[in-house]
Amino acid sequence: MGLMILVISIFFTKIIIFYVMNMLLDGNVVAKNYKGERIPIGMGITFIPVMIINTLLLFFVFYETYTSLMIFFTAITTMAFVGIIDDLIGNRNTLGFKGHFLSFIKGKLTTGFFKAAVGGIISLVISYVYSNTLIELVIHTFVIALFTNLLNLLDLRPGRAIKGYLVIALLFILMGVIGLPRYILLSIIGYCVGYLPQDLKARSMMGDVGSNPLGISLGIIAVTSFSMTIKYLLLAFLIVIHLIAEKYSLSNIIKNNVLLNYIDELGRN
Repeated sequence: MGLMILVISIFFTKIIIFYVMNMLLDGNVVAKNYKGERIPIGMGITFIPVMIINTLLLFFVFYETYTSLMIFFTAITTMAFVGIIDDLIGNRNTLGFKGHFLSFIKGKLTTGFFKAAVGGIISLVISYVYSNTLIELVIHTFVIALFTNLLNLLDLRPGRAIKGYLVIALLFILMGVIGLPRYILLSIIGYCVGYLPQDLKARSMMGDVGSNPLGISLGIIAVTSFSMTIKYLLLAFLIVIHLIAEKYSLSNIIKNNVLLNYIDELGRN
């Protein structure tokens, strides 16, 4: 079953990429990448039809847990929606959560703050479903919210966010994720494998419409699969990464680390 989900995801990802790429080009939905080249943006929208197909397949297998499946699907589609808004009309002059928050205090709503607010609310709602105590609610909310933004922090160079997702997803599987969360992970891994060559060669930009749903999927799987001890460790890791990203350039940190730079550049040239 797992292998079938993986193959189906790769197969439909390849097909959907072809049609969505042409659609974005025809609609002139393009922007300059880090090299200054004009390429289609928002290609992460291909993630949604792939997940619709996989959700339908998983529904017939895990029909007794359809509520969890619908929560997951609602979360990724919501974050894709706010992500595409940020991709299309976002102002890149305001960076970091601090910058977006200060703009909001001054009466200016940025797409970044809107995205963070919606992400925080949906993280809280999902956490309420899966929490029995107040401390669980708080921990779960922050784990989901910070995972949602983690892939966005990485999505500054071709293939980086996808590689980040694959590394974390494989670690989750090795840590013992089972049942529905495991098959969801495999379906998204299939999407990432199918989309990675497109992203590595900088033929298009995935954008927040792709990175945000990928991120929130990791958050939901983490809070529904692991013990509180693991969740505390994950939260500490996420807080550290976000604090570093708020003050320093992750791209420079990766570039100056031999191992991280090798992984980052792998397949790009």
